[in-house]
Amino acid sequence: MKETKLSQINNENLTDEQIDDIVYSNIEDEGLSSEYALVFENNMLINERVTTAINTYKKGRIKKIIFMGGVNGASNQDNSPIPEAIKMKELALSLGANKEDILIEDTSNNTFENIENAMKLLPKDINHISIITSEFHLKRCYAILRKNYPYISVTMISSKDGFSDRNNWFLSDNSWNSGRSLATYEAHLLVKYAKENKIYDLEVNNCNTKIR
Repeated sequence: MKETKLSQINNENLTDEQIDDIVYSNIEDEGLSSEYALVFENNMLINERVTTAINTYKKGRIKKIIFMGGVNGASNQDNSPIPEAIKMKELALSLGANKEDILIEDTSNNTFENIENAMKLLPKDINHISIITSEFHLKRCYAILRKNYPYISVTMISSKDGFSDRNNWFLSDNSWNSGRSLATYEAHLLVKYAKENKIYDLEVNNCNTKIR
């Protein structure tokens, strides 16, 4: 299968096939376990992401969980004064996580800040972590980590929500916060950030992606 780097893609008028290639290719969970997992913020998808984290934790694949997110993220449409990380911690405790296994990073408000601040909570010699977030968001998180912390291997664990997953995002219209709008936005953002050298310039498995 042909491969193209993100930065080579023409970011205009992407087709559904191209969006799918850009956002959802190469994000498979290889089933590895790790000491720590980073769980990314999104007020509207807290239940799904925390539930996935706790299910993974109960299976013994992760031992410590870092919940991330402050109060000024783009998903905080209700202007809640409670940091996203605190909301996630409370839900995790209610689902059976042990308090001593949870860390929080409650000042960050975007994915770059999530990673930068969470890394300060990890052991200096760490070489493998898991990341847990929605399927459409996994590649951006991975590409940031790959660029800024290339010595750390990353296991990607997807949180399914039933509307923005690879097998259903295209079923919706482009209204705000629909699966289609999230996937489309993410595709454009990945290409943009790669061209600006803000993330690792990943290769994308594709058959028909347009080259600039």
